[in-house]
Amino acid sequence: MSIYYFLIEAVPMKNNPESEYLDGAYINCWVKADSTKDAIKKAKEYIKCEKWKWLYAEDMYTVERERYLDEPDSLEAYDTACEYGAMGVFYTFSDDVKEEEEADKM
Repeated sequence: MSIYYFLIEAVPMKNNPESEYLDGAYINCWVKADSTKDAIKKAKEYIKCEKWKWLYAEDMYTVERERYLDEPDSLEAYDTACEYGAMGVFYTFSDDVKEEEEADKM
């Protein structure tokens, strides 16, 4: 099995209490799977169990543990995915923050 990394944009589902004050998230997600198709399925299931709706994946590729030796948080997430099958780190935002970021780009 391989570990796949995804960078996913998602929105909170209506039954997610965070939907009252959050508009979305970028999720770093690591999934243990036999194939790309299986990895996508497992990542979508993980996101749904966390009460988020997958919009799209910006990045997806297989990764090795050595990649994260200098990144303790990512290394911990990688190791958790190895042990339990999936792990995600959520970077949430509200529209106010996203609008400010877009204005800064102009």
